[in-house]
Amino acid sequence: MSLSVELSMTYVSLIKSDYTNFRQALERAVDLIGKIHLEDKNSIAVKINLCDCRPPETGAITHPESLDAVLGYLRSNFPKIPIYVVESDATVTRPDLLIDWFGFRGVIEKWNAEWRNLTHEKTQRMKIKGRHFKSVKVPTLLRDSFIVNLSKLKTHSLTKISCSLKNQYGCIVYPLKIHFHGFLDDAIVDANTAMPSNLSIVDGVVAMGGAQGPAYGIPLNAGVLFVGSDPVAVDAACGRFMGFNPYFIGHVRKAASAGLGRIRCNLVGDSIEPIDFGFDRLEYTVLKFANYLQSRSRRT
Repeated sequence: MSLSVELSMTYVSLIKSDYTNFRQALERAVDLIGKIHLEDKNSIAVKINLCDCRPPETGAITHPESLDAVLGYLRSNFPKIPIYVVESDATVTRPDLLIDWFGFRGVIEKWNAEWRNLTHEKTQRMKIKGRHFKSVKVPTLLRDSFIVNLSKLKTHSLTKISCSLKNQYGCIVYPLKIHFHGFLDDAIVDANTAMPSNLSIVDGVVAMGGAQGPAYGIPLNAGVLFVGSDPVAVDAACGRFMGFNPYFIGHVRKAASAGLGRIRCNLVGDSIEPIDFGFDRLEYTVLKFANYLQSRSRRT
């Protein structure tokens, strides 16, 4: 199977969407930036976001409806290729349970896809020129797959936003990722260096605001969808929509400096007025300082 990638590295689509027309919105978003073609990959891996035991309507985790739309779109374009839906264990989350609790397994089986927990997959250690790590264990499945990053549009108490780049950080197979919070921006960049995604889809139909994201923030009916092949450009566009200057979002700026993408992008699609994400910067500063103290206590 020899195909090519024809996705622009500078265009990001912003489309109005809800869960009843998510697939149509996704098709339009991809058409605006190019075509999805797989180069030398023999499978597709869809990285979802199951960061906490919170129901989809909170905006904290992937919504089954968006996954259904993405898998349907991929299966219609690639009827025979293996498609995997992936996530890894996290400090407080066991995704093997959540895919059953929140109805993901039925969606995965509907489109003849397969669930894989990356924590239990075979890995190869890859040397990288990382900001913190010199090598990262990379699941073999990801090395062989075209990676579709299906993230949420969320604020974050440590990184300001949690979109494509932060979602890919979840591919690190080490469960106790809380140990990396003292250098989280660098760890996010290193994860994306070792395991870069090929297509970023940010579901902002139900987004999350406030300073207590990515799990306990405020659900927001933003009604948007961002799509692009450059995760830095996608996150920069998301950050602007959420009211942030992307140059002051640490992991976005550092990812651009590491050559993982560009902060400047051409936004195409619908003209949508940004909404107030209710991000209290004083609360954010307090939460981040508390995490700093906690991370210091773990090292002593």
